Amino acid sequence: MAILLPLSEYFAGRWRALGLPALLAVGLAAGSCQNTTEAVPDMGRDYYPVAVGNYWVFAVRDTIWSSATQANPRSIPRDSSYQLRETITETFTDAAGQSAYRLVRAKRASATAAWVNDSVFTLSVLPSALVLNRGNTRTVELIFPPREGRTWNFNAFNNNYNDTLKAETRQFTVVGKPFITGSGNSTIPAVTYPVTLTTANTNAASETSQLRRVSYRQVYAQGIGPVFRRRVNFAFLNYPDTSQPGSPQVFPPGAYTSGFTRRETLIDYHLEK
Repeated sequence: MAILLPLSEYFAGRWRALGLPALLAVGLAAGSCQNTTEAVPDMGRDYYPVAVGNYWVFAVRDTIWSSATQANPRSIPRDSSYQLRETITETFTDAAGQSAYRLVRAKRASATAAWVNDSVFTLSVLPSALVLNRGNTRTVELIFPPREGRTWNFNAFNNNYNDTLKAETRQFTVVGKPFITGSGNSTIPAVTYPVTLTTANTNAASETSQLRRVSYRQVYAQGIGPVFRRRVNFAFLNYPDTSQPGSPQVFPPGAYTSGFTRRETLIDYHLEK
């Protein structure tokens, strides 16, 4: 006839049978299991720290080229320089009921001039993306985690004519590498950021051909945020090469029907702790 023991007595007997060495081994194993933690993957959100009070100041240089003609195929560049400041001023609940940040952009002609508010954007930090709302147009500026070569549709939340819902129009071209700003520009001291990522427009949002050259690049430094932006938009002057009858359309170097570039370089910033 089997004798049924209470569960407490059963487990007590099992521990006695194991002996002290075995108990110590089991205890150490249990302790090691309790102290083991899984590494949390780095999502890359510190490439754009978002908090009320954070701001970034950029030195901006715009260049506009005059329109060339067949009679005068030489475009003349005209430069203008100023500063932009982007400040996260507050949080609020957007129309979708989600938390968002108000980003106020101010402009001034020089370092001694007063700041004048220029425009207001909003930032939304989603679990897997950073979304910027500019003039009621929402663009996906970053996706998390960043990975070199990874692409996404930065117009996923709007009806931009260049995009479809499945278009891959922005890409991580560099992740985790250093970047130097100000090099080659005597008015801005060179600054090296040791860990950065670079995004660039691609596919339908970018073009390099005999007709146009369109590109956009933005660099973010880890623990700082955006440090450099570069926008290029050229429409080339095209006409037949009269010296060679039947030749295809060509354009002389530097001849544009329209040309615009913008360079934004970080020169100051503040992050709330």
